[in-house]
Amino acid sequence: MSGEVTLVAPAGASVGEPRANTRNLQIDVARGFAIVLVVLGHNRAISRWWPDLVAAIFLFHVPLFFLLSGWVMRREPVLKATGVLTRRLLVPCFVAALIVGAVKCVTRDESVAQTAFGIVWATGQTLPWSHLWFLPALFLALLATQILWEIIGDRALQWFVATGVLAVLAALVSPPSPLGLPWSLDLLPLCLVFVWLGRTLRQSPGLMSLLLMPGTWFLAALSFAALIGVAHVDLNMRVFTPYFLALTAAVCGCVLTLGVAAFSSRFPACANLFSFLGRHTLAIFILHVSIQKAMLATFDRWVSIPANASWVPGLITSAAAIAAAVAIDRYVFERVGMLRFLFLRRRAS
Repeated sequence: MSGEVTLVAPAGASVGEPRANTRNLQIDVARGFAIVLVVLGHNRAISRWWPDLVAAIFLFHVPLFFLLSGWVMRREPVLKATGVLTRRLLVPCFVAALIVGAVKCVTRDESVAQTAFGIVWATGQTLPWSHLWFLPALFLALLATQILWEIIGDRALQWFVATGVLAVLAALVSPPSPLGLPWSLDLLPLCLVFVWLGRTLRQSPGLMSLLLMPGTWFLAALSFAALIGVAHVDLNMRVFTPYFLALTAAVCGCVLTLGVAAFSSRFPACANLFSFLGRHTLAIFILHVSIQKAMLATFDRWVSIPANASWVPGLITSAAAIAAAVAIDRYVFERVGMLRFLFLRRRAS
């Protein structure tokens, strides 16, 4: 796993194992779309204006990142993979959590012991920034996938069967509460379903081609639309109900995004924009919530916006949060030695 720090490892240029310093444009574009959906889904003005849109985004945006992670990860010895994943996922997560936790302890007089315990537990209900729960969960899912890789090898059929069996078993896992187990261990079976599905698609170009056929994409769109308001997903809150309908909606949402990414990759301007965002997902992911909250608070204080027009500050603050996070990534994280060490890895060309 070499390349840029993102929520997923860098992609290769072909269906086989990726060559060094190459990228898969379609995956970068899909990742760009995914991080935009994450930002929109966390914007309270957008949620207030069109709650059904946010509910639809939540059906698949987190599963999509797990799927993309399974698609692009490369096989490595387990010990090496542990070190690499720790460096790329856990270090940024816990550094950000410690900084934010320290600030909250000073400015809000929060308990140091409770804050420290929450950071160690590392779920959305305990971390100073709740959205950081995703990074330890992704760490466990990718590490478990590396271990499985040693057992079943590279054959697409074996991954497909393992994914199907796990999907059934995951239905039997009942999360204890929104608090969850440390590092969202209770979500591991469900997270692995999507990581392994991504791995299956990577190993089976024929299956991937089938999913991207117009007929399949159209069927996925109809199914997804029918499940909006019926299925409900919020992994942070341990909501994934009804299980098999939610699973269907999440898979359909992933298929739709991959199809849109494949189509958009044909247009240079669109492909360049979203692949650019796809190369800055970690910074956008970590920073967007606080930037949006601060900007929306400014709007609420100084600008009178009718309720039916809350989409205006919603879109403005979402776009501004993405732009600000990218700017911080490029002009702060890349240029300050310690921050570069904590939040960046060498970018693939």
